[in-house]
Amino acid sequence: MNNYPAEEFYGSGSPPRIAVVAPRNMRFSADGATSIDLHIHETVRWSQYRDMITVFAEEVINPFKDVDAQFWPKGADARSIAALVAGQVPDLIVVHQHLPTASYLSRTFPKTPVALVRHNFQKAPRNRISRFFKQRRMERLAEIAFVSECCRKDFQKNWPDVTSPVSVVLNGVDETLWQPATVKDPLILFVGRLAPEKGALEAAEAMADILREYPDWKGLMIVSTAPEHAGYAKRVEKVIAEAGGHIDLMCDVDHDTVRHWMGRASISLAPTRTQEPFGRVAVEALASGTVPIASARGGFVEIVGESGILLDTPDRPSLSVAMKNLIGDEGKRLRLAVAGRERVVPRYTLATAAATFDALVGRHCVREVTP
Repeated sequence: MNNYPAEEFYGSGSPPRIAVVAPRNMRFSADGATSIDLHIHETVRWSQYRDMITVFAEEVINPFKDVDAQFWPKGADARSIAALVAGQVPDLIVVHQHLPTASYLSRTFPKTPVALVRHNFQKAPRNRISRFFKQRRMERLAEIAFVSECCRKDFQKNWPDVTSPVSVVLNGVDETLWQPATVKDPLILFVGRLAPEKGALEAAEAMADILREYPDWKGLMIVSTAPEHAGYAKRVEKVIAEAGGHIDLMCDVDHDTVRHWMGRASISLAPTRTQEPFGRVAVEALASGTVPIASARGGFVEIVGESGILLDTPDRPSLSVAMKNLIGDEGKRLRLAVAGRERVVPRYTLATAAATFDALVGRHCVREVTP
């Protein structure tokens, strides 16, 4: 972890103050943190500017306590968030995900650079008026960063007239924690939201098919649930119930539990049906020596490379064939597991991810060091 004294960077000058603003309706806590919350927490924790950063987020029970943070009450509007941020008198404001909040803060603090970190694709409205006003919001920003190269390229293709600098601030994992177990289990794992876009049903059906043929193997689905997908969840649960005990289901567990099972699993399924902006689950699998079978879409392509199986059509038959090939070829499975771990380290470690964030900070508020 890079915690260097401020004077090493600023000489006799005062160090900068950096405000990192989380989106509303997130959970800045180890209990139920979203991928955005994890990214903020881990990036700040590993940043060389850690002691100069305050995270601003929505109130939550049992928040992360190892970084400086202030909290607004549920239902707070942008004005209330701005008032909280103003108390820090920041030299740089980094807003995650929400363009309207970033735009509002850039107007409220006209002399302070405001950067936006997007965790998915920035869609371009078809309506010319909507596009015009959205572009005006983006033009106010000092920088727009994305969590993957594919998101950055997509943005530059769809928003060619935006003049704000565009960059990448990576996600990452702590490779000292995400590691393969000493002995891998004959286990196929799915981790993700219990939602149609994540391909949970296809994963469950393909698992059930392949486990009938290979009864010495097991399946495990670790899912986060949402009320709006209750009907879809019942369909997945029905497949699992009819699999004769070959597939286990865990719902809404903590990240330590996910890490434990990812370390033990031999194969991981990520059959996302939409463009994946990043694909953190693939990074976690590779770091854990688990071979991912993932959609050849979005961030999965740049993360997995040739260290896993990428499917153009991640449907039930394709998933079954890919699993069968890996189960039947232990040598290939082991080679890919080793290659995946070597690919993640150092490309997607927290040190690397924090370095991309620190570079953003350096571009906007680092003062010259006194000789």
